[in-house]
Amino acid sequence: MYCKCHNIYIYLVLILCFSLSGLAQNPNAPPPLSTLPIPEPSNLGDFVKNKQKAIELGKALFWDMQAGGDGVQACASCHFQAGADVRIKNQLSPHGAPPATDPGASFEVGGPNYTVQRADFPFRELSDPEDRNSTVLFDSDDVFSSQGVFDAMFNDIIPGAAADDMTFVADPVFNVNGINTRRVEPRNTPPVINAVFFVDNFWDGRAKFFFNGVNPFGNLDPNARILEKQPDGSVIPVAILIDRASLASQAVGPPLSDFEMASAGKAFPKIGKKLFSVTPLGLQKVHPNDSVLGYLSLWPNPGISVDYATLIQEAFQNKYWDSDKVFDINRNEIGTGAPSNTNEYNLMEMNFSLFWGLAIQLYEATLVSDQTPYDDFQMGNNNALTAEQKEGLTIFLNQGKCINCHSGAEFAGGTIDQLIDNPVEVNGDLEGIIERMNMAQGQAIYDAGFYNIGVRPTGEDIGRGGTALGEPLSFSRFAKLHGQDAIGIPLNLNPAVDPNERDAVDGAFKTSSLRNIELTGPYFHNGGQATLLEVVQFYTRGGDFHDANIDNLDPDINVIGHIRGKPHRQRALAAFMLALTDERVVYQRAPFDHPQIFLPHGHPGDESSIAGTDPFGNAISDLVEFPAVGAEGASFALKPFLDADQLGP
Repeated sequence: MYCKCHNIYIYLVLILCFSLSGLAQNPNAPPPLSTLPIPEPSNLGDFVKNKQKAIELGKALFWDMQAGGDGVQACASCHFQAGADVRIKNQLSPHGAPPATDPGASFEVGGPNYTVQRADFPFRELSDPEDRNSTVLFDSDDVFSSQGVFDAMFNDIIPGAAADDMTFVADPVFNVNGINTRRVEPRNTPPVINAVFFVDNFWDGRAKFFFNGVNPFGNLDPNARILEKQPDGSVIPVAILIDRASLASQAVGPPLSDFEMASAGKAFPKIGKKLFSVTPLGLQKVHPNDSVLGYLSLWPNPGISVDYATLIQEAFQNKYWDSDKVFDINRNEIGTGAPSNTNEYNLMEMNFSLFWGLAIQLYEATLVSDQTPYDDFQMGNNNALTAEQKEGLTIFLNQGKCINCHSGAEFAGGTIDQLIDNPVEVNGDLEGIIERMNMAQGQAIYDAGFYNIGVRPTGEDIGRGGTALGEPLSFSRFAKLHGQDAIGIPLNLNPAVDPNERDAVDGAFKTSSLRNIELTGPYFHNGGQATLLEVVQFYTRGGDFHDANIDNLDPDINVIGHIRGKPHRQRALAAFMLALTDERVVYQRAPFDHPQIFLPHGHPGDESSIAGTDPFGNAISDLVEFPAVGAEGASFALKPFLDADQLGP
């Protein structure tokens, strides 16, 4: 009798275990990322005729050092690790946006060419990291970001050469004893992996949902035009708007930035003209097993076996490049045949910003990290998360209120799926790009996915509250000025935006995805927190500038009593975020493999002196190789910023 009952007991336990394993996922948590479609422009076919060729073009452009005016800076220079930047030398800016050009700008953490250390973080240090009102031991408005180019004025390209002809200018901020160092951006570099899911991109969202083919500002720029060949052979300027294309909008910003990739005064047709005169990736090796470019690799020599003009011809509709017309920089037709000098351009060169933006968007759209322990857990594998991570997930969804901003399968805010394609219903209304909510101090409208969380005082960097071309970046303020229909994106707001109602957008920044966050430190728009535990402590104390920012503050930024004074719960929350790391990213496996690149990593010497200058009088750049990796990935794992313990003090 005992044996029979014992066997029945074992049988029931086994049934229960198998049932639980099949229902391992948390029904209240976001679904696996693989359940979401990858956003793509509805009118993509009007411009792209071969998507795979466009992806090949985009990957080559993204990684090509020759795209930078100095023949060094590529898009990937600031997005090489997990789509972000973990270099530690010469990475400080004296304050937030706009970029530092004032000779009176001061550094507190360290000056140009300084190498940061673990002890430099956080940038606001308190005697009690769980109490925002405790004694301030150190505070700085410095920003940890990414180094770019030297201060210079553009003269011209040199056909066949990687570097442009430039006149270098004495930099009043980024110098050591009068020797120019590479300039540093005023905001921390956001990751490009999974960025395809956002409505707008950049921290302030200035890379707009609609790509106008020319610059980041979408329908904020009524004068943006590309050139289009007509059936009769004529070429005319046309205005375009390509939806779901904020990555294309983002991509065309850095190549003309005199902080990131260019010298002041450069134009996009010049970039095209230069790149058409060189071998793509001609300074870098491409692994023969590269998942996109391997079949074109010239390994063990640098470069690939096709030129940029051919890739454009294969990828894009003919009417945007196939013409014998010649133009000046102002789109005036000045003749036919081949351009006779560097100030004359063919149609392909004139439309290079269009090709650049869309090709890089299509490449970056392949960089989706949907194979994490969390995704595995939500697909039914109960063992994919540790007990500590499951506890952290519970806190994330409940007491921590993290899910209120880092929502959906993207673990982010301001995404296309959440705000446009599948908005959820809250209090009887569907969420949308503008929402009306009781903020920390009264009701206001705000841009969904953009929040002021009290990282720094609002006035230091107003973020989403800024403008471009005289127009508000914020959907809320744009709607107040022009009416909500002028945005061009359907809104689910009832009643409609009132021109006189209060908005809360100053000091607000995009809610980044938490996926791969283990590898993308330091954190926040100022890069002021080095580890995930520091981030958790920041939220535990209710932010750093809660009271100072109260007019625009997110109402969820308050002391989290459930984890305050409970280190094991804080650790559990941080441990859960480690479950959002995709091993393919860790080991750079396809689609996260890449060509070789040489990364500027400060200059010989330190913040006190420079050991050597180049022929132009600038500091010599230390270049560090990031080796080419094929589809199979690397034998080593990428490490967190400063190789810091994400769960330790």
